[in-house]
Amino acid sequence: MESVCHVSLESILKNFQFFQTRIKSRQIIPVVKADAYGHGALRVSQYLYERAGVTLFAVATLEEAQELAREMPEISILIFSRVFASELANLPKNSILSIGSLEDAQDLSASGHLHIKVHLNINTGMNRLGLSPEQALALIAETDRALDIQGVYSHYSSSDTNDDGQFKHQKALFKKFISDAQELGFKGMMHLSNSAGALHEDLDDHDLLRLGIGLYGYDTSPQAAFQADLVPAMEVKAPLIRVERIRAGESVSYSEKWIAAVDTNIGTLRVGYADGYFRALTNRAFVSYEHKTYPVVGTVTMDHIMIDLGTENPPTGAYYTVLGGGSDPVKISSVARRLNTIPYEVCCAISPRIRRQY
Repeated sequence: MESVCHVSLESILKNFQFFQTRIKSRQIIPVVKADAYGHGALRVSQYLYERAGVTLFAVATLEEAQELAREMPEISILIFSRVFASELANLPKNSILSIGSLEDAQDLSASGHLHIKVHLNINTGMNRLGLSPEQALALIAETDRALDIQGVYSHYSSSDTNDDGQFKHQKALFKKFISDAQELGFKGMMHLSNSAGALHEDLDDHDLLRLGIGLYGYDTSPQAAFQADLVPAMEVKAPLIRVERIRAGESVSYSEKWIAAVDTNIGTLRVGYADGYFRALTNRAFVSYEHKTYPVVGTVTMDHIMIDLGTENPPTGAYYTVLGGGSDPVKISSVARRLNTIPYEVCCAISPRIRRQY
C-alpha cells in the first residue's frame, strides 16, 4: 500500500470562482508553477481550461512550460524566470517570456528571432527580478521587432504582512508606471496582484490577477479574513502498516527522542521526510482518522512516522490523514504555523513518490 495525495479539482474550481466574483470582470492567470504547488500542473490546468475556459497560465521555468505545452498546445504560458536567447530553439510556440533585466532584453533582441512575445517585469521593490520603470519605458518606446511586448507586471513583496507601507508604495509606483506607459501608447496586459494582494484591498482598474496559493485554498492575507471562503484542495493520507505494544520507559525511533510514560500501542504509517513530511515535525504533529487525532511520536524517519494509539489496537491497512483534511491540528495551514513557515512550502514539499489521486 502506498501513501496518496488526494487533490480536489472541484475545490480548485470553487476557489477560482470565488476570486472571479471578487475581482469582477478582470482576467485571472492561474499560477501552476512547481507542479501547481504540488497539486499537479497538467491536471489542474486541463480542468480549469475545460471548466472555466482559462487559456493563459503561468509557470516559473522553461522546463515547466515545455511539460505543459506538450499536452496543451491550445493555451498560452507565461514564464516568470529568465529564458536565455540560447534556449529559444526549445521554446514552445505558445510561450510568453518575462523580461527581468536590461541584459535579458538585450540578449533576446540580439538573438535574430523576431516577434518574441514578452511581458516586462517591473521592479517596484521586490529586488529579485525586474527592470526599473525607466528601463521598461525605454523598451516600450522603442520599435524593436524582436520583442512583442504584450504585457507588463510587478510583484508585491509584502501583500501578506500587516505592515502595508511597502504594499502601498509598490502599488503607487506601478500605477505611475502604467500611466507613463499608456502615454507612450501601451495597451497590453497589466498585472500586479497576487492572491494576497487581491484579498488585501480592491484592485485598480488595470490590475489583472496572478492567482497562486489562493487557487489551492489558502488565504495568506494579513488577517486571513477570507479563509472560510476558500477550500484547501490537498489531503495527504498514509496507510497504517504496523501496530505493536510497547512498555513504559521504552523509546520510539532514532535517538530516543520520545519515551513512553505508560504502556501504549504504537502505530507505524508509511510516510516520511522522503515524501515531504518534514523531519521538523518530530514530536510536534498529529494525524487524524475517523474524527480522532493521534500524536506523532519519535523522530520522523525517511519512510515512516509513528503515532501513539494509546489503548486502541486498530487493524492495519486503513488510511490516516497526515496533512490536510478537516481536523484543525492536521490542516496544512496549522502545520505550516507549527513549522514557522507558509502553506506554499508544505504543499510544494510533497514529493512525486506520493501518488496524486484526483
